Amino acid sequence: MKKLLLVFMVLVAFGTSAVFAGGAQEETDELWPRTQPVVTVGFGAGGGTDTSVRPVIAKMEEYLGETINVVNMEGAASAVAANHVLNLPADGYNMFATGSGPFAGFRVMGTADTDWGDWVSWHPFVGPAAMLVRPDSHLQTFDEIMEAISNDEVDFGISGFGVGPHVLAEAIFDIAGVPSPNYVTYGSCRDSSVGCIAGDVDVTMATFSAAVDFVKAGDLKAIAVTTPETYQVNGIEIDSITDVLPGSEDVPMLSETWPFMMRRGAPDHIVEELTEAFIWAMEQPDIIEYAESQALNVAGYYGEDADEFLSFSEAGYSWALWNSGLAENDPDDYDIPTTADWDWNVERQKIY
Repeated sequence: MKKLLLVFMVLVAFGTSAVFAGGAQEETDELWPRTQPVVTVGFGAGGGTDTSVRPVIAKMEEYLGETINVVNMEGAASAVAANHVLNLPADGYNMFATGSGPFAGFRVMGTADTDWGDWVSWHPFVGPAAMLVRPDSHLQTFDEIMEAISNDEVDFGISGFGVGPHVLAEAIFDIAGVPSPNYVTYGSCRDSSVGCIAGDVDVTMATFSAAVDFVKAGDLKAIAVTTPETYQVNGIEIDSITDVLPGSEDVPMLSETWPFMMRRGAPDHIVEELTEAFIWAMEQPDIIEYAESQALNVAGYYGEDADEFLSFSEAGYSWALWNSGLAENDPDDYDIPTTADWDWNVERQKIY
């Protein structure tokens, strides 16, 4: 009887341990077994970053079979969100999304002590910014806008200082030889576009993807886009900045991407599976169609390609901000080269 009882207890113990072992194995099948991961978007809902990241994350969820929460945290051109994620563990549960432009300016603007070397990033789309007015505006051409700015007659809407459209605008004004206008900041490109429609500002510079539906609907008119060639939307031909401003050939190189990022040093298996899901998502027809509908081009940057892009962006944006008198810190203090001196074979040695 005692032997039978002993055998029974051993079998129960074995069965219990097997259940726990099976449970543990089941947990490891999930990429994030503890809780759902979070992507913190550094700008408001409906802005260029938000509308670029959310559809791709949703598609990646399909591939992974798991939920990824996306939340918005505005402030300091996304530096508030960046600092928030930097203060969390690099455990793969916390991600950050921004525009490549504001991210490139963090260090010289003094808003966040971080750069591309601290992050692994995935870049779904790349797209231009557009200079926009109301269809009934008295300013109907690029030259008229520049003249009005020269005469201090323009209230100019942007999402924030140091973000892509603002830096692109400053680069354009510098080439055109006009002073900075009276800026009105809105927190997102979507809001600055709405402000222009409402008549609160005369002109806005916005990420085109955040305002393209307004252009299609006839609520806004695009004066120029920061592309190297003429752009078309619904049969409407829009001038490239290079068409209307001599000497602006390099301006399109500062067009933005809207990456989501994870702290470098996060678990390799999470980075690898996210990359697989990202590659798959960017090949799906509905994502490609979404890009076309939103005046975006598919970028699909990840790995070293993403690092190279962000490194070049930092060179371009940091020096544009510094030369415009907008930066707090000299790019030289961070060993950031100018775009003329930038060499990826040199820059990559900082982390590779």
